[in-house]
Amino acid sequence: MIEFDNRRWEAELRQVSCLKQCRFPANSEIEIGGTLEQAKITMKEKGLNGNMQSDAAAFESWALALLLHCGVQTVQIGMDPRADRKGPHYERFLYRLKCFSELYPDWVIAEEPDPPSKALNSPNERLLNQPNKRAKPPEVDSNERMKAASGPTPSEADLELALEISSSFRSHFQLEKVMRQWPVGLFDGWVADGRQIFTGGKSGIDLIGIRNGTLVLFELKKSDNRKAGAISELLFYASVMRDAIGPSAIFEFESKEARKNCAIGPEDIIRCSNIHAVLLAPNFHPLISEPRIFQELNKAAMKRFGSDRQICFQTATISSYPQDGYGDFKFSTRQIKSA
Repeated sequence: MIEFDNRRWEAELRQVSCLKQCRFPANSEIEIGGTLEQAKITMKEKGLNGNMQSDAAAFESWALALLLHCGVQTVQIGMDPRADRKGPHYERFLYRLKCFSELYPDWVIAEEPDPPSKALNSPNERLLNQPNKRAKPPEVDSNERMKAASGPTPSEADLELALEISSSFRSHFQLEKVMRQWPVGLFDGWVADGRQIFTGGKSGIDLIGIRNGTLVLFELKKSDNRKAGAISELLFYASVMRDAIGPSAIFEFESKEARKNCAIGPEDIIRCSNIHAVLLAPNFHPLISEPRIFQELNKAAMKRFGSDRQICFQTATISSYPQDGYGDFKFSTRQIKSA
């Protein structure tokens, strides 16, 4: 039986006509081996302790590429025994691996570590933090925000600030409330330094909205940020929020009330019954533009969750930006059905 490595899997992937420019990461970042019967992904220290969207960390994206485009039957996911296995990035990885293997029980074989994920096995309450109070309502700076987003090279922060007050954004996605930068720090027992399970600080969902009992999450990318790891980010945020809503929630918020000048509070999220996770960008990585991965995510989510805090995944394109500080954004949305 033929043994594959990163470059050989890449050649296999590029046989798909619309994926001819796709590249698997280097073996030094994440090791991808095995056979067509069972591929094996081995996480290196860089991926275990790094940004989710980086090539080294985005095991979900590479696993789905192997399964859906390379003809692989199952994928085993494990860790380099020499890698450092501690800290909030590593704990976040363990949670992601457990969620992903449960989403694909017939396809994904996760090497169970010892000790297991603290997020899913701590005897203490696991608490999510929430946004701090804000100095003023977002609408106060509407003109400045739209002007920054209309520049030649707006940053993702510029786009977030503008989308938070955009009427077309609310209208297109039918949002009753909108807020940027919702944190996803998870803490053991109480919210404080030294009690982190997941990374806190700058770790957060770019934008969230409420739509008739649905929590809508947005992972935002600007035009030069086309990473396959956006799939990993979207899966993680949707999983964390699903574990915080409904009667069987395993995560709680440190408090329920919204902070000053925050349009959304924990009680708004807790009342939601399902989640809509949207990747929003002007363009996408080829693995995302090709619809099979998002189709399969929706199929797997429907099979696993049914009507219990259902998660739906979708892509949406920013088709135009405000001009010279005037006007607004325009969007186009691709309806992705289960495969």
